[in-house]
Amino acid sequence: MTAGQTFARDAHYWIAGSILAAGVLEPLHELNRTWLGLLAAAPRRWSMNSTGVRLPDPASAGLLAIPVERRAEIACCPFSLFAARFSDGACWVGAAGNAQAGEHAVSDAGAQADKALCEFAQVALFFTWHLVRANPASARIVLGMSDQTISVFSALSLTGLQRIAQRRAELVSARWPERTWFWLRLCASVGRKELQDEVRTLGLQMLAAELAAANGTNSASGQSP
Repeated sequence: MTAGQTFARDAHYWIAGSILAAGVLEPLHELNRTWLGLLAAAPRRWSMNSTGVRLPDPASAGLLAIPVERRAEIACCPFSLFAARFSDGACWVGAAGNAQAGEHAVSDAGAQADKALCEFAQVALFFTWHLVRANPASARIVLGMSDQTISVFSALSLTGLQRIAQRRAELVSARWPERTWFWLRLCASVGRKELQDEVRTLGLQMLAAELAAANGTNSASGQSP
């Protein structure tokens, strides 16, 4: 079964309600709401080093125009609006290796990241760790995790995860920051259920395409020449 077929199967189960139960969706939506709050604050209160919490100006303006109490509507996506290079298995293999080895060096970006971003990174990565261990199929869908990244998180200790969260907060960034049109449509979907459904379906399709590419690359790199 190809990566695309696996994702399509999992997404079918999501639609049927057999994967993403309230125990998955409620904390996911809460994290998305918190993340949207950080994105809204980014232009005015974040340091220049926190590039991960910045959206292009049109998307940022669209988000700022949404009242705080209405952000919950667009936060209720069946996938995270934040990312942490979850499709990049090689990145997580390296991060996990450094953490388990007890490496004490802190990256410059991590040292200068804002406190709120560091706190969010810790909560988001602990949610990720728990979800991978409890339901890897859900992690694949809502976080866009490649098979290699899922394997890394499955083997990662809590101590190792804490080290990564504390030292590599810069891993956390907005999902698809370069796709201004996606964020504009997401912001425009407030109060418009049909558009919300369209945007959520589009997001799942983009995640499926990214994972198919990531898993295909990982498989090719593991083959003998």
